[in-house]
Amino acid sequence: MFLDEEGLEQLDELIKKETNRLKQAVSQKANAYQNDTNTWHDNSDFDNATEKENAAINEINKLIDIKINAEIIKKHMQADKIDVGDVVTVEIDEDVFDVILTGKYITNAGNGEITLNSPLGENIYKKSIGDIIKYKHLGNSFVVKIIDFKRRERGDEN
Repeated sequence: MFLDEEGLEQLDELIKKETNRLKQAVSQKANAYQNDTNTWHDNSDFDNATEKENAAINEINKLIDIKINAEIIKKHMQADKIDVGDVVTVEIDEDVFDVILTGKYITNAGNGEITLNSPLGENIYKKSIGDIIKYKHLGNSFVVKIIDFKRRERGDEN
């Protein structure tokens, strides 16, 4: 997986969030165990807390694995090549639209963001204006023409 510094920050935040979720589940599990006076039946609160604990552990392990194996992308600084953060105008099947190429782990598709790990993002990265890219994804063939691109600084909303 390709990530930039912002993508790494997102992973760190998600790991923190899951760690807090894990702490809550462990606390709920301890409370359920201590408060169970009916030993003759299943303790559903304990079982639910155990499920939450296992889910949090699995998610933390997945996120850490992604972070460990991620390839960190830095700005390549080639003026004529598309880079992370650029607003790219593409044409696909006669539809012309802008996308923002990011190195995030989670993108905001509503703002037109696409990640380097998406099929389109992977294929337009380090390409130039006028390039025509052909690729297949999920059995569909795509032809993409790079119309234009603009540099965009992190935090720039336009």
